[in-house]
Amino acid sequence: QDCPLPQSPTRAHLPTPSLAAAMLASRMRLATKFVVGVSVKDVAGSQAAMKKAIGFAQMGDKISAIHVPRMVPEMMLSSMNDPSDASEDALAALLNSPTKAGASAQQKMREAADAEMKRLSKDVDIEYKVGAPTSDVKTALLAACRVEGANLLVIGPGLGGKGSIPPFVAGHADGLTVCIVRDRLN
Repeated sequence: QDCPLPQSPTRAHLPTPSLAAAMLASRMRLATKFVVGVSVKDVAGSQAAMKKAIGFAQMGDKISAIHVPRMVPEMMLSSMNDPSDASEDALAALLNSPTKAGASAQQKMREAADAEMKRLSKDVDIEYKVGAPTSDVKTALLAACRVEGANLLVIGPGLGGKGSIPPFVAGHADGLTVCIVRDRLN
């Protein structure tokens, strides 16, 4: 028995304007909030994660690209013969370097995101944030996801596919879906 071919939609099959508005409102209530983890050690993995998040995103979804810098180890400061001899500029550069590295990674992320949105003909709401430096980046990233109200965390695999953050967040991200993007690894 032959299967009938689908007919092109007629006016009777199209939603009414009020139904279309209700469908849009429903979609907006169900919008997904993505957090993309940004790593200065694995910028390529972070860019792949951003591209994946943009690919997943639908109308009304929001993406926050968040970098949580590692605090300058106290040992580094204590290894200086006499920190009081260091100039204010040298200390400021040392203390601000994690934030500056994060800002540089964010710029590379922005460029990759713009190219991916152009390639996919999508316009996704993306914000870029750099968190406060911390000694526990893993826990701080999960805390940032909670603050953002994220439904989905998308991260790269870490340098060489052997990062410590992906397995940690996969095991500790209660109430949050985690996507570890390993597409670019061989």
